[in-house]
Amino acid sequence: MTRPVTVVVPAHGRTDLLVRLLAALDRQAAEGEPLPVIVSDDASATPVEEVLTGLELPQLALAVVRSVTNGGPGAARNRGLARVETPWVAFVDSDELPGEGWIERLEAIALDPASPDGVEGLVDSGGDQSTPFTHVGSLAGGSHLSGNLAFRTDVLRAAGGFDERFFHPGLRLHFREDTELFFRLRRSHHRIGRDLQLVVSHPPLPASYGAPLRDARRYYFDPLLAREHPERFRAFNELRRVGPLSLRRARHLAAVGHVLGVGAGLVALANRRRPAAAVAGAVALGCWGANAAALAWGRRLPARDAAPLAVVALGLPWVYVLFYYRGVVRFRHLPRL
Repeated sequence: MTRPVTVVVPAHGRTDLLVRLLAALDRQAAEGEPLPVIVSDDASATPVEEVLTGLELPQLALAVVRSVTNGGPGAARNRGLARVETPWVAFVDSDELPGEGWIERLEAIALDPASPDGVEGLVDSGGDQSTPFTHVGSLAGGSHLSGNLAFRTDVLRAAGGFDERFFHPGLRLHFREDTELFFRLRRSHHRIGRDLQLVVSHPPLPASYGAPLRDARRYYFDPLLAREHPERFRAFNELRRVGPLSLRRARHLAAVGHVLGVGAGLVALANRRRPAAAVAGAVALGCWGANAAALAWGRRLPARDAAPLAVVALGLPWVYVLFYYRGVVRFRHLPRL
């Protein structure tokens, strides 16, 4: 039987993880014709094709496309999409692994005429093993993650693929290109489903105290997403709430409140207005605590990470505010959160 799905894998470096993924796909595709797999090399320092040459992957019909310019994962996926010849295309990231029966489930979706135009699966990235300095836990369909998606090829091409503006080459930063694609497809009245049997795992990378600070930079792209899809952006944020506020808005206010509290406190001290400085300091302290709580929410917090968490929670608001409002200026839009 001809395979109904092509798997596209964007890749930029980390070829050891890519080889691990391809070996897992090869094992799962043990029956039937070779599975079409396209690796889209996004200007890796060492060309991916050189690394893959000589690998024994008999159950994969493997092709490599390469760009000499780093355009981000959206551009890499689009280059792979351009080469797809099957009715369906699936995307998986190079540092992930397919869950048991992933290919079988993927092909069942593709062969079912009642399937929607696109399907989002589950990305399991560690569950209760995650800490504030590792990947988040398991994320079900509905989170709009590009690491486990499948679409009808003609639908995705007609929609224009991924929006490549959600990558900053100078900052080497990308975010929200997958969420924007979902918003755009739904605006065009395409049916997008969730399938929790379609599972990939994202083995946790080594913990890094700088990870939350790097992640905070990504909100640079929120003004662009909100400008293009204002109503869907707000509705998406409302899905996760803390009391009367969306979690997104609560974290935004905590970051901005900390920065303003520190700034106002310093101005008050410079003008010898101690009562005002005390109030501003209390605001900054409370917002710092809210940032620390948000980092630790739903994750393990080993004793060794308590002090680093406190320090990172001091720096995170400044990084977030700098990059978020840099995005506001760049994209000329102040979102309603």
